[in-house]
Amino acid sequence: MYYVLWTNTGKEEKTRQMIYTYADSALYSRCLIPYRVKRHYYGGSSKLVKLILFPSYLFIETDDIKAFVNNIKWFPGFNVVLQLDDIYCPLRKHEETLLFKLINDHEIIDISKGFMSGDKICITDGPLVGHEGVIKKVKPRQGVAVIEMNIFNRIAEVSLGLDLLQNQKSDVRR
Repeated sequence: MYYVLWTNTGKEEKTRQMIYTYADSALYSRCLIPYRVKRHYYGGSSKLVKLILFPSYLFIETDDIKAFVNNIKWFPGFNVVLQLDDIYCPLRKHEETLLFKLINDHEIIDISKGFMSGDKICITDGPLVGHEGVIKKVKPRQGVAVIEMNIFNRIAEVSLGLDLLQNQKSDVRR
């Protein structure tokens, strides 16, 4: 099961390296930091940037979260594993499923490609293919699709990279 570890913003990779270096590897299977790729526009040109999907959070796969916490609680930057009513709560299965459908083998959510047909978004390539229903809004000028993910026992709005082609015209002729 995956649990959510809260750390200091900007220290996610450093905390993960400490886990890989000093934590008992028998206590966890994976330490995940999901990233997203977004296109940033600067004065007529653009470049791809990689951003942490959920700043301050790491996802730990473990069968014994209490033993894992006892092993790392002295780490600088470790704050807490998210809890509900003082009980460690793993990600729910549908939260985990959506997250792993979006990320690739390198823990990155790549840019999707698509087009608008009227008010409807059609995704033709990328991790959002087949997930058009979770897109809440599209911001073409920013190159993002905003989705809602039910994660950490709350709704989180997440902006994912989206390259839009020109609006498609209907092929229907009168």
